[in-house]
Amino acid sequence: MKNMRRIFLFFLILASFSAAAAVDFDPNEAYGRFRKGISFGGALFPSYQGSSLLLELDLYGSFEFSSLGFGVGLPVRFILRNDDDIPTTAKIFPKEDWDDARDWVSILNYFHYGHSGDMFYFYFGEQKNRYVGNGSIVGAYFGDLRLYHPQRGVNLEINTDYAGLDFFMDDVTPPNVIGGRIYVKPISFMKESYGNNLEIGASYFADIFSPDQITGKTDNDYGREITDSNFQIFGFDISFRLFAMKYYQLTLYSDMNKIVDAGFGMHFGAKHKLMFPGSTDIQILSRWEARAMEADYVPSYFNTFYDIEREYYKGQGRSTLATPTTKSQYLMSYAGRGKDWTGGYYLDLVFDITGTFSIGGSFEHNKLYNYEAKKYNNYQINIFTDMFFFDSLAIDFLMTFQSLGEEGRMLRNRPYYRASITYYLNRYFSLGASAASKWYLVEDRDYAGSYSYFNCFSIGGFAGVRF
Repeated sequence: MKNMRRIFLFFLILASFSAAAAVDFDPNEAYGRFRKGISFGGALFPSYQGSSLLLELDLYGSFEFSSLGFGVGLPVRFILRNDDDIPTTAKIFPKEDWDDARDWVSILNYFHYGHSGDMFYFYFGEQKNRYVGNGSIVGAYFGDLRLYHPQRGVNLEINTDYAGLDFFMDDVTPPNVIGGRIYVKPISFMKESYGNNLEIGASYFADIFSPDQITGKTDNDYGREITDSNFQIFGFDISFRLFAMKYYQLTLYSDMNKIVDAGFGMHFGAKHKLMFPGSTDIQILSRWEARAMEADYVPSYFNTFYDIEREYYKGQGRSTLATPTTKSQYLMSYAGRGKDWTGGYYLDLVFDITGTFSIGGSFEHNKLYNYEAKKYNNYQINIFTDMFFFDSLAIDFLMTFQSLGEEGRMLRNRPYYRASITYYLNRYFSLGASAASKWYLVEDRDYAGSYSYFNCFSIGGFAGVRF
């Protein structure tokens, strides 16, 4: 059995390099700015969620103009089989679909003015694979992990030849993670020169309601008691674009971050961009990074799994359901304060044919500390692909293994994944299927509860018209 695990791990690591990465890359960004028009449509499909079966009816519309765009959607779900004892309204509607302000806010799917990289860009909507700067504080953040918990966050960019801002807020109902990065190109104020490639930045992020301790309500009651704290991280970075040739670009960077009341970490990296000549836009992107850090520091603290980790870090560890260990509490109390410095590295690779085919992957290895303040090898692997074939078949897939075996022996944590396949019959009708992993907070009497892992599947038909 151990040999099988090693073989599986080997091929998974190999796939991450030969295939590619869930990295700081959006395959749709390059041609998204050219999508204009008005669309209306609807979808009807059954959805398998955990052990329950639901029927979902979606009505949606999108409106895209030269710089401004927005989309609206109204999902209505009916319970056909309720094997998970989902709380209901009128016996057929999931109670948690419309019992919170966030459910009504999410009717506005997205709103944007401009596009990422423009001089001014504003976005309101679901956060997908969000990076700020080099991703050493906020990296690969997703806001859709939790079941019945739609989030609509805010991105704001100001980009000039002299200075800029990248602001991030994970949600508006209300926010937890909020902060941003400002940067300046100091030599650009003096004259046009090679020195304009120098960029200096500063970052600040906080989880303003970071849970410090979670306990269950007493007196045989359901619910949780949460003690909040303000968890903060400061950062400083410097980068220089060394080469900016026609077919190749190289940027060197260094990030230094300090977690307030916890550890300090340094990141040293290089970003590569290789473009192929020809009529087809083909490029290869790669990033290499080495890390040095104190024991009570975690790279990319606000990562893919943060929405769960902030409350239940590393599963339950040595804690019980009555007092789960939060991520901030883990760093403050258990992460080997005073121990030796440690390190890690990160590698990624992306192959992209704009608008047609993208595939990528990343591999990350850090030396971290466990509850007994002993070092162990922590791995993370991300893989993704985005394809569009024959002007009719679209395939999207993303999977992240956050901890490939504490001590390197097994897939300890459940992976985050999202996948979809759509076949366009014509300009009006299409068929599709999707799958995703979700987490749901299960509460009990006298306990703080725990997050259960769900596999959600759906398949159905879609109809729409575009003007």
